[in-house]
Amino acid sequence: MRMTKKFKLQIAAKNVDLYKWVTEMTPAEYESFSKAHKAMGSYFEDGEFYMVNVENMGNEMIVQHYQLKEHTKDHLRFYSDKTEAYIWRWIPAIVGVPWEMKITPVDNNSCEFSCTIGADFPSRLLAFAAWINGFGGFFMRKHLADEGGKFAKDIEKKFNNVRYV
Repeated sequence: MRMTKKFKLQIAAKNVDLYKWVTEMTPAEYESFSKAHKAMGSYFEDGEFYMVNVENMGNEMIVQHYQLKEHTKDHLRFYSDKTEAYIWRWIPAIVGVPWEMKITPVDNNSCEFSCTIGADFPSRLLAFAAWINGFGGFFMRKHLADEGGKFAKDIEKKFNNVRYV
């Protein structure tokens, strides 16, 4: 399952550097992007970038262990193959979680930011339980709209600032 939300930014695509944005993100910034965001830590190991996020989505607490799989200035693709989801806050389950962000030029002064999130469930039973609980639909869409919109505003603000351009 994948969900994508797009946001228009009033900044030239060539001025945005998603890799710089995500690797310089602080825990306080991450937590400010959604009420559901509880904690974040990031680090480099052997030249690879990793990020661990703790958040609540619907009735689930989720601990994501992301590895940045590919990146350019205008595209990031993360994957957490061992996300710990706690269904009804008690039943542990391991799921895969993709997270992808892209910048696409619209014209010389604006671009589109797209953010995709999802969940790869190891079984149909777990996917069904998550869907009933809202994780696989309503809460995921709501979370994506909230955090994606705040990501977009932060990217626009930071890269319109002279020190980042």
